[in-house]
Amino acid sequence: MPLHAHHSGSDLDNVHQSTSVPGLRKATTGHRRGKGATWRRGRLDGGVAPRECFVTDAPPAVAFSITTAAAAITRVPSQLSRPRQGKIDMMSHEAPSFTTADYLVFTASLIISLGIGFYHWYRSRGRDTKDFLMGGGHMSPIPVSFSFAAGVISAVSILGNSAEMYYYGSQLWMNIIGVMIGTVFIMAVVMPVIYPLKLITIYGYLEYRWGSSLVRKLASLLQLINLTTYMGIALYAPSLAISSVTPISTNTSVLVLGIVCAVYASMGGAKAVVYTDNFQSAVMLAGVIIVIVQGCAEVGGGAASWSIDAQHNRLEFFNLSTDPLERHTLMNVIIFGIYFTFSTTGFSQSQYMRWASVNSLQQSYLVMVVGSVGLVGLWSLINYSGLVVFSVYADCDPLSANYIEKIDQILMYFVADKLGYLPGIPGLFVAAIYSGVMSSVSSTLNALSAMVWKDLLEPLSMFAKVPEEKAKNINILISAVSGVVAVGVGVLAGSMGGLVQVTYALGGALAGPICGIFLSGILCPWVKQTSVCLGSLIALAFNMWVVMGSFLYAPGPTKLPLSVDGCFTNSTTIASTTTDVTTTTLISSTTVFPEDDEVFPLYRLSYCLYGAIGTLATVVLSTLFSCIFGFESPANVPVSSVNRTCLRFYCWVRREEMPTYKPGAATHYQTQSDDINSIIVTDMTKGDSGKHQIESGVMKNPQSPSSDAPGCDNPQPVGDFL
Repeated sequence: MPLHAHHSGSDLDNVHQSTSVPGLRKATTGHRRGKGATWRRGRLDGGVAPRECFVTDAPPAVAFSITTAAAAITRVPSQLSRPRQGKIDMMSHEAPSFTTADYLVFTASLIISLGIGFYHWYRSRGRDTKDFLMGGGHMSPIPVSFSFAAGVISAVSILGNSAEMYYYGSQLWMNIIGVMIGTVFIMAVVMPVIYPLKLITIYGYLEYRWGSSLVRKLASLLQLINLTTYMGIALYAPSLAISSVTPISTNTSVLVLGIVCAVYASMGGAKAVVYTDNFQSAVMLAGVIIVIVQGCAEVGGGAASWSIDAQHNRLEFFNLSTDPLERHTLMNVIIFGIYFTFSTTGFSQSQYMRWASVNSLQQSYLVMVVGSVGLVGLWSLINYSGLVVFSVYADCDPLSANYIEKIDQILMYFVADKLGYLPGIPGLFVAAIYSGVMSSVSSTLNALSAMVWKDLLEPLSMFAKVPEEKAKNINILISAVSGVVAVGVGVLAGSMGGLVQVTYALGGALAGPICGIFLSGILCPWVKQTSVCLGSLIALAFNMWVVMGSFLYAPGPTKLPLSVDGCFTNSTTIASTTTDVTTTTLISSTTVFPEDDEVFPLYRLSYCLYGAIGTLATVVLSTLFSCIFGFESPANVPVSSVNRTCLRFYCWVRREEMPTYKPGAATHYQTQSDDINSIIVTDMTKGDSGKHQIESGVMKNPQSPSSDAPGCDNPQPVGDFL
């Protein structure tokens, strides 16, 4: 239970004052224990110091060091070691502004990130495009592993997932089961096929598989739209947070953050992104841990916090319902976890550039294992922080009491309420949220640069013979322009609602068909190019129809019961009640929704299933269209582009001899010019060698027209596959 005071209402008042910052109001919570307590800023004489906070319509921004939190707990040990009693009161007190210490801490985090970018820019002068985009392919697996985890965790995760646990319960947490299943599949099936090709963009595999750039360009365009939308949402979340504790407006913050990300990603390339991610992941980890430490101390320990969560039905891990219309069930979230792993680690350009930037396939496995363990661990801490915060406000929910206006503000409200009076803490929390978004946005910018250059521009005749130094400068320009576009999307993202559902729903609609294209290529050797293109486009149209229908017509999810029994104000009495609150995503609060039974069932489908449906629909439709347009002949499928077990099964069904492939027989030679168009490849696909000359990035074999492949920038011998 929250720490409550024993006092009369006449001693307290509650004032919400407007400030010069649009949409911002001030409020202060005070907690006293015993009579005769006197208040001093930041310290206690006979009572607990008042808690000053900003309450805004912005999502929260949180981060601070373990040392600072430990000092805060030590300062008032007697009050933090046992549950509080009484009611939470709102007192009139001037809220703290962003102090000099806050600005110093926050600015230092930005300077460190920029410094890493400029350092690697200085070190990389004169190096080629591959070094800029992939770190030369010889990066150390340990820092890449930490970067792998940090690249997935963003401000959306920190703000959105904690709010998800607070208001909807812990069922979503079980998606980590799906993440582990998906990771094993990626390591066993996907990486042995794609890693040995040593491509700069993972979408080059699609050209290799089908011998045409059509599928490659289609998948790249879909991913460009998906990543640009994601970057906008990721920039918007921390910008709202900083606007709640500083005079900086949301749009100004979006601009500053976008510029910082674009500068160090475009200047330093892959190495700057990886090593900056390591610094930023440490800041994020410290911030989340201290939220947990402070929250548990507020209610008397971790066991007490867990007990409060259980009493208020926040702990749900094994909802065995099979209803696809139910928002979160064990089945739905596991399916979501599997798809999430496919889209973010298996077939994502930003994560591919990590596990493909090390020396060998074995090191790539190490990156995947360590990175996935780190991801699950950090994700679990973020989820647990939301449950801890709920235990503190179990009897006085800030949203129901109108202390905050959006669920994504809850974590920042907690920080401001409990630690906001300590100099430097708001700056550290804002720095942590900025670290979360910079780690993901910079990785995305680096990926976008590679995709635009290798998949869209370089195949054009006007860019075919661009000198290496000029190509590197073009990639820097692409990163900068992508940052500008992300800023524009971030400004428009203000109209969006809950961060978690919006991000995952839109991402699932767009990325699901992309995953389906890759799985069709690896697992379905019978699928032709025309079939996979039609299948993915129909799956995309279906997904977008369902997602937009859910945004427009489906009622928002219903929160778990919330209480204001512990809230008190002398000017307005908040009724002692328990409420069920319904939220709406992307829709104005004035919109009137029909009852659930009146809504088309597909519009009420769990958002966790959008991505999986898009993936499965693409694979199934591609096979169906192959039945119409004809199946691909096994002789026309590059053996190293598919799973060998699937190819063996396909040959058995067709009663055809399987093309032979001798481990190590495929040898790639690159000329001294390092020109992608002059790579000569010898590939033994039928027991006899054929010479493949790459023309405009596509490998041509005069004896086997289908044995086409994109040029590999540093191709290595291809081994046997599963």
